[in-house]
Amino acid sequence: MVLVCGLTLLVASFVPPAGVHAATLKELQKQLAQKQAELNAAYAEYREFQKKLDAIAEKHNAALARLARIEQAIESVEKEISGAENDLELVRGQLETRLVGLYKSSYSPVPLYLQVLLDGRDIVSILDAFALLGRITDSDEDLFNQVVAYLDKSRDRQEELEAKKREQAEVIAEIQALQEQMTVQLKESSGEYKRLKSQVVKLREEVQKAEQAAREAAARAAAIKRHQAAANKKGGVVQPGKFVFPVDGPHSYTDTWGAPRSGGRTHKGTDILAPRGTPVVACVSGVIARTNPWDTGLGGITIWLRGDNGYSYYYAHLDGIASGIKPGVRVKAGQLLGWVGDTGNADGCYHLHFEMHPGGGAAVNPYATLRAND
Repeated sequence: MVLVCGLTLLVASFVPPAGVHAATLKELQKQLAQKQAELNAAYAEYREFQKKLDAIAEKHNAALARLARIEQAIESVEKEISGAENDLELVRGQLETRLVGLYKSSYSPVPLYLQVLLDGRDIVSILDAFALLGRITDSDEDLFNQVVAYLDKSRDRQEELEAKKREQAEVIAEIQALQEQMTVQLKESSGEYKRLKSQVVKLREEVQKAEQAAREAAARAAAIKRHQAAANKKGGVVQPGKFVFPVDGPHSYTDTWGAPRSGGRTHKGTDILAPRGTPVVACVSGVIARTNPWDTGLGGITIWLRGDNGYSYYYAHLDGIASGIKPGVRVKAGQLLGWVGDTGNADGCYHLHFEMHPGGGAAVNPYATLRAND
């Protein structure tokens, strides 16, 4: 009996659409751009929120700066007042000495100068009275003018001091109001702050994950491209990354890539011979893309596995498919998919026909990868 082994399916009918993993990379890049836009929007909202709080802080700081300047001005005026009062005391002593001299030189039984000195309510009234008496000399007038000048200066500085203190009280009241306003607004904003902060942190993490996923996808795409460029030399090249040998049991195989097949076709995979019922497992983690649970066509019972690594894998001539293995189901590397059989055109020749498709495109020789991981 002539056994026809290892006949491949018609590629046009069974290979997943080329570029499926390129589309995945584009989708990841699109997701990254979307997450980045969401993060930027969250940052903008947070900045607007913070700007409102910062505006109060700026007013508070400006008020504190004004208060500091006012306090410096008050200190300066108080020093001027103190200096003027010291000068006034000196001149006052000189004036009193002069008044005593005038008193001693008077012949009046009740010296007018003494009456002036006693009746005067303040130094200004004393000076005015002496001026009316006409008994002051030029030197006395200079002395009196000095007293008046010091009094005017002291009076002006006192008015300025009172104005500064009123301004100081107003600024202190403003600062207290701003502090109360900030306390109220910060308390009211606590929930919003936590929400925005949580949103920013979450989106930042999602962006980082999306960036990592895009980098990994780009790296896989680059590795796939390099693999495709050199894969079909004798023996092929080893697929990068983790790989589990697809037949979990005694087996045998050789490099039959490109070997002649009926109908003028060439072999586009590796035939792994094993006893019927030998477990067949997922070579990588990924998603089941397609299954044919019936013994039809050249491949008979078949499974397409789309790996997370960007490769697609074709399993043919299975004896059956394990429970729960169907399109859309996620599987882990090493998980049972089915069993070795002879369905399709492999009648009597029990083996797994195994294909490897980088990027979901054309098949490449899997022999080197199988040997490296056997």
